[in-house]
Amino acid sequence: MSVLPVQDVQSRPGFRAESYRDLDAEYLRRDRLPAPLGGTPPIAIVDLFAGLGGLTLGALEGARRCHRSAALALAVDSDAETLSVMRATLGGPSECYSTADLSEVVGRVDARLRSAERRLFANVPGDSLLLAGPPCQGHSALNNHTRHDDSRNDLYVAVARAARLVEPKAIIVENVRGVGADRRGAVSRCAAALEKLGFWVTQRRLNLSRIGVPQSRVRHVLVATRERPLQWALPDVPSRDVRWAIEDLLERENETAFDMPSVPTAANRDRIAWLFAHDEFDLPNELRPLCHHGNHSYRSMYGRLRWDAPAQTITSGFGSMGQGRYVHPLRPRTLTPHEAARLQFLPDFVRFQEFRRRSVQAQAIGNAAPPRLTLTLVEALVSQELL
Repeated sequence: MSVLPVQDVQSRPGFRAESYRDLDAEYLRRDRLPAPLGGTPPIAIVDLFAGLGGLTLGALEGARRCHRSAALALAVDSDAETLSVMRATLGGPSECYSTADLSEVVGRVDARLRSAERRLFANVPGDSLLLAGPPCQGHSALNNHTRHDDSRNDLYVAVARAARLVEPKAIIVENVRGVGADRRGAVSRCAAALEKLGFWVTQRRLNLSRIGVPQSRVRHVLVATRERPLQWALPDVPSRDVRWAIEDLLERENETAFDMPSVPTAANRDRIAWLFAHDEFDLPNELRPLCHHGNHSYRSMYGRLRWDAPAQTITSGFGSMGQGRYVHPLRPRTLTPHEAARLQFLPDFVRFQEFRRRSVQAQAIGNAAPPRLTLTLVEALVSQELL
């Protein structure tokens, strides 16, 4: 089945945008989850390390745009609060959501079936779509202690074990750009195990700004398919800037806690004021903390975003100017959680208000996989008849 042509999308009742680009803008601003399509048997989605559901959201929307039905079969995460937000957003029976530590549940790829594994995957149908975003902290450039040699990196191989048990039709795994440098060989071990199971495996480093995410975020993406390898003929979407994502939120400042920025320290308040008083986007070294007074490679820290360019990579530190270029282009403050979510391509209908703690909310937003990634890949998998 081919991807729905742009003109067919635009002819749908209620569609108000003038271009395919605006279809994404409309999606981000929706206050309700788009209704699923009926008819054909749905694509069953299994989401490991699900977080608040970024990968699943993109897969659901990609299927919808291809006129395919899709439904969540299982979401697993070790953080109960974040998983509860996913459940509040997507609904569905409680057995679709499991709070579990996959490092304790899932065995080696070739091990005998465990009772815990049987219970976890009992209701997953065959020929599903398996999604996974294993914890990235062990690979992150921000981790100076165990980077590229962290036991958490072995969770990549848990994806291959799950593939053996679930027998999906296609698999998408995403992680930080540096995952391939892991000294434990997690990615290569996972790929080899998947190939042994009969999958075609392809991998790419992909800057998500090229497929419509309004930030420069380079990710390592692994796709495994049953019948033949995915052809990476992904459409380039015109670059989207900060204005495209958050301009309308200027009217919602301080309406709710979700639209309120963090309170800066006195020193950071003065630094933000200097940037605006001098119409600058980079803070000079002499106005930074002492550790930045010499040569350093942290130019974006304490910086101001540009209205007409994509954001830098959004992390859980978006509320602090000392953790990146997170000062708003037009307002003397850092980004609000709502603005950070939009820059992550997380739509407004996600039930962010379900978070009880702001710190957990920020971590979930920063750790989320932008749904535009799986939206694009599911469109490609469907158009190539691989899903």
